[in-house]
Amino acid sequence: MPEGKTAKNRMHIDIRVAGEAPWDMAQREQLIREKAVELVTAGATTVREESYGEHLGHVVMLDPEGNEFCVA
Repeated sequence: MPEGKTAKNRMHIDIRVAGEAPWDMAQREQLIREKAVELVTAGATTVREESYGEHLGHVVMLDPEGNEFCVA
């Protein structure tokens, strides 16, 4: 749709690439970063990274229409 975003997302999607806990945190971070790169290649935009202490928690992204989602 050519119109710009006029309202908040009706739904916020989290893409979970690391499976269920417990995690190997280094492997989890690698999986999140790989998926984020794949999504940027497909047209998404990275907004910011959120950390849980010293570890990457999730990456906030926007789809091409401006809808926010997270990769965790």
